[in-house]
Formats: sequence, C-alpha cells, structure tokens
Amino acid sequence: MMRPLAYASFLSLAVLAVTTGCRGETGASDDQPGVDAPGGDDMRIQDVQSDDVQVEDPVTLRGVVVVAIDNFGNRRGNIYVMEPEGGPFSGVLVFGAGNEQVGRLAVGDLVDITGAMKDEYSQDDDDATVTELIPQSSGSLTVTKVGTGTVPAPHVLDALAFGRMDKVAREAEYEKWEGVLIKLENVSVLENLRQIGASGSNPDPTFRGFSVTGQLGVDSTLAEIPNMPALVTRGDCLASITGVGDYFYDYKVLPRATTDIVKADDASACPAQEADATACGDGVDNDADGFIDCMDFSCQQNVPACQTNTTVAMVQMGTATGTVRLNDVVVTGRDEIGGVRGLWVADSATAAAHNGVFVFTGNSSPDAAFTVGSLVDVAGNVTEYDNQLTEITNATITAAPGGGTAPTPLTGVPAGTLAHLTDGEPYEGVLVRLTNLTVVDNNVGNGRVRVRDGANGELIIDDEAFMYTPGTAFPAEGTIACLTGLMHWNNTQDERTLVPRNAGDIVATGTCD
Repeated sequence: MMRPLAYASFLSLAVLAVTTGCRGETGASDDQPGVDAPGGDDMRIQDVQSDDVQVEDPVTLRGVVVVAIDNFGNRRGNIYVMEPEGGPFSGVLVFGAGNEQVGRLAVGDLVDITGAMKDEYSQDDDDATVTELIPQSSGSLTVTKVGTGTVPAPHVLDALAFGRMDKVAREAEYEKWEGVLIKLENVSVLENLRQIGASGSNPDPTFRGFSVTGQLGVDSTLAEIPNMPALVTRGDCLASITGVGDYFYDYKVLPRATTDIVKADDASACPAQEADATACGDGVDNDADGFIDCMDFSCQQNVPACQTNTTVAMVQMGTATGTVRLNDVVVTGRDEIGGVRGLWVADSATAAAHNGVFVFTGNSSPDAAFTVGSLVDVAGNVTEYDNQLTEITNATITAAPGGGTAPTPLTGVPAGTLAHLTDGEPYEGVLVRLTNLTVVDNNVGNGRVRVRDGANGELIIDDEAFMYTPGTAFPAEGTIACLTGLMHWNNTQDERTLVPRNAGDIVATGTCD
C-alpha cells in the first residue's frame, strides 16, 4: 500500500477491531500500474509492498526471517516476516498458513514462502488497506524453515515528532513500517486501557488496547496487556514500546510480549502535555495526540476556559456534550469491581428522571473519600458507550464542600419501563426503588437475576457494583420486598439492568429502610 490512509479514532478501533482475523475476501487494490513485477526467487518484501506487485500476483519469498508469531488470544496463526537486513518496507503479514506449519516455527527462523499471493485487506467501511500474503488457493501457502537467523534490530521512531507532522506526511512515514519491527520513543499513554469489541457475539476477554503519542494504537493482538491491575493508565510516561507496525482502522504497534512496553522511571520522559492556559492556546498539538488546544482532553480537564459548566440532567438529555464540568454533584453509588469502575452522580440527593450519570474511572477504583452522599466536582468528556450508555470518561473528580445526605431513590416507575430500550432512557444512571417483586430466574448467568414487577413487566438485576450470590440473595421462586439500585447498561447482553450497591439494597422480607 503506497497511498496515504484515512485516520480513524482509537474509539473506532475499540468498537470494530473484534473483527480482525475474519479474513477471506480479497481487498480492493490501491496499487498503481507499474513495471513488470519481479518474479520467482528474485522477489523481496520491498517488492510486495510496492505498487509493482499487484493484488493477486503470485509471491515467492526466500530466506526471510520470522519476527513475530500470533499465539495469543482468540485470533491466532498469523506471522510477520522481514528481510534480514531490515529497513523501510521490509516487513509483511502472512495470513492463512496452516496451523501445523506455524506450530513448527520460532521467532528468528529463516523461511521460504511459496504458494502465496499479494492482498490488500480492508474492512468495507475503511478505504485504507494493509498489505498481506494469503494463499493462492486453499492449502497452497507453504512456509518452510530453511535455517536460523537473527531478528533485525527494531527501527527507532520518535512518536512525538511523527505525531506533529501533518496527516499526509505522518501516514506516509508510518506506511514504511507496516509489518516491520519498530521501537517507539518519546511516547506517553493517552487513554486508559480498554476492552476491545466487548459487545461482539464472541468477545475475546484478553483483547485490550490503548492509544499513545503519535496518533497510534497499541493492542494485545500478539501478547497480553494486563488489566488487573492495569499495566498502563492515561498519563503514564513510557521509555519505549517495541512491536510490529500494523494498520487496522488506525496505524498501530503490536507488542510481541508484555515486556515490550517499558515504563519510564522519570516523568520528564513524557512528551509535553497540553495542561495549562498557555499550552492550551498556542495552536500547537504539543502532545501529538491529534487534538489541539481546547480539543485536547488535557486542556478540557485542566483549563476552565475549555470546559462547559452544566448539570447531569443536561448531559442525560443531550443538551450538554463534549467536555463538561459538573459542580457539587451527589455521589449515589460506587463501582469498585472488575475492569470497569467508577461513580454514579446526580444533581440532587432526591432522585428524578435524567438525574444520574456514570463517571468512568477505568481499572482503578474512585478515591475512597468519595462515599455515597458526598459532594464532588467532575470534569470530563460526555461519551455514549456502546451507543447506549451516557457516561463521563477521562474524568477528573475532586471533593466539594458539604454533603453527607443519603440519596433518596425514585419510586413508582414500572420495571417494564425501566427495562425498555427507549422508555428506560430517562432513568439511565438514576437511583430507583421497586417493591413486591417476584424472582423469575435467579440464575440467568454471569450474576444476573430476572425479577417481575407484577403486571408491570420484568427487569434484569446485575452484580456490576455488588457481588451478591444470586441463589442466596434471590431465592428461586421467592419474593423481594424491596429492591434499590442504579439503572445501568449491560453491553454484552444489550439490556438495561438495575445494579444494587450493597446487601442493604436487597430486602427479601419486611419494609424498605
């Protein structure tokens, strides 16, 4: 691929990258007509990466070195090979080699590749492609070990310098290193580690990613990126990231091992952040994340002029978007479980429609001082997670004076209304209470329970914030006198759920507190 590619955000990658590995169609060529392509044993990877070799042209490579093998996660079997001398355009992805062949290989092996042809793979909604080798026909691609070599030293890239280039120049530079082992320096983490493709039909729980300086994505295609505790969080300074250059909706670097991500000992190693009034008004993308001045998260969170003072209700009704500041909001619940943690906050201690929103804090629990009933200020970005759940992300939470009043839940809303995809929208993030419920199924799966509100419909209860034992807290064919919790969204099951905060929110017999 030799033309500039369209840049897509890392959010597009988090939603769509779950489809990687589902190959099988030949992508549209972006090659230009050229001279006759080299053939036979004279072909090199640089030829494959050039426009001289057309899509579906046969490819034979001799004595190339294996630099990475995908043996991690749900999508396995791809290999990356390079010319032993390295350099620009010297690497390529090999897709479709037999499992038995790949299983005999090790990084550093010299191999011959026959029975392959060139492909430019892309998704239907992406004009850009990635060059790869695929079988000419079923079972034709053969990878044969012919010796043992040395993996070329990674080519060092200055992520900050690349990120400050204009789009055309930056993408032309990254294109040179597609399939090549590279080492990024002058780099920091721009967002918290997130699950990729969590709402897919067959999500891979090990598939995670984050973005870094230079408008690059990093993901766990080839190696684990731990999340409990999280290996990286937004703002971390990195000494380097080593991995294979790749493209899928974004230019990426794929670490081959967890140790390829090296944290810096000194915070001064981080590229300059846009975090004060001067940097946030100089018209320069100082941290090379693709956002200038008040469009940058750091500016939005740290410079009052870049924030919109608003309310939770305005956020939930869609009249306040972008970067917002919520002052003196009440904490109505805490989520300290798993890799999706945060706070629920409301404008008032008295619950009402549109009066609640989830503040996402990543893999880290919110400050213990932010207890239910306390007042906080929140600055962050309004996001529609999974196109369903309104939340505040990249959030800065600080204590506000006052507070101490226990929130009062909203009552009188039927379970069927709360559960409905459209009718339940005003109650998203709101503290609600239901009474006199019947347990329909106390083992729906993954800690979920189904209850019925008489003739008023059914609702799913989820253990997102409180790890109850379903069979104990909700006896089979039993009743629940009083149930309190926060309305939330289960993206895996595509359903609205009620989330109890503690054991006191589930009252089997008696009356509500």
